[in-house]
Amino acid sequence: MERNAAQSPFFTIVTPNHNSGDGLERCIASLAANDTAYEHIIIDDASSDDSFLRVERSHAARPPTSLVLCRNAENLGPGPTRNHGLSLARGRYVLFCDADDTFVAGALDTLKAQIVAFDCPQVVVFRYCLQGPQGERESTPLCSQPLERTQMQAFTDFMHDRIVSAPWGKAIRADLACALSFPDLPVSQDGLYNLELFGRAARVLYLPQVLYRFDKRSDGSLTRKPFGNRELARFHRSWQVFDSRYREQFAAVHGLALLEIRALRFVGVSFIMRQAINKTHDDDQVRQVVMSQLRQSSWAALRQLSLKEKALLMSYAFSPSLSRQLIRRSQYAS
Repeated sequence: MERNAAQSPFFTIVTPNHNSGDGLERCIASLAANDTAYEHIIIDDASSDDSFLRVERSHAARPPTSLVLCRNAENLGPGPTRNHGLSLARGRYVLFCDADDTFVAGALDTLKAQIVAFDCPQVVVFRYCLQGPQGERESTPLCSQPLERTQMQAFTDFMHDRIVSAPWGKAIRADLACALSFPDLPVSQDGLYNLELFGRAARVLYLPQVLYRFDKRSDGSLTRKPFGNRELARFHRSWQVFDSRYREQFAAVHGLALLEIRALRFVGVSFIMRQAINKTHDDDQVRQVVMSQLRQSSWAALRQLSLKEKALLMSYAFSPSLSRQLIRRSQYAS
């Protein structure tokens, strides 16, 4: 560890804020029930609501030493805003937390205990609870007790989407976290950050505990925005950048099979689900992109998908309207 333990907080939590309403104050409060030293860097990305202003006012008289409040001069988007937070980080480990999400009580203490017990791995992956309109659902456990993984094993799990592509859900040693940056893309910057992260991390620790609450109840969530032609173009562009980066930096070591499987999930399953959940009518362009990906894919890649994923892709190829009906009746719509 390069950072001075006596002078630095153990954790830095980076939170980009943009029009989060009451969520930001809940996010801040969720970290209070920890004994571990931390700093919480909140970067406001030119909000038009008073979410950040309320926090500034409430902490003006007695600013807690854990809170670092900053503003972007103009709206930059989540990627550059997280980079701003990383540039200020003093902690030994970095975590990301969205402004409308929360940590469970004692999450930092749990993480620190495991980090110390396992001699400071570069990345610690933990579980989360998704809070949706129809209730809560915990992420699939990767282990029943703390489990160390090699770089090859963790990279494979990430490419298979067993590790969430969001920036949260992991504690990252600061020397590695701050050596990387989020690309300036309108969506899916976190996938590229994590591609680089798991492409470099030599020691990764999996924990079985649920330590984070991901709030997907808001209509403002990216997963709830209408998936018309404009959103399709943004997500497809991000995938093309991911595809190019993988081929340039990781294909020689990991091969192309992992990329092909991830493409089926991102360009195939994800695009179909987004369109169905949001009931958009721009069907032709989505269908063109999805069917193009299916035609490029091998049977070997298709066989790696779950039965549910294969059924969704096959039903879409046969009848897009049928696949949309299946999705809306399933847990995917929650």
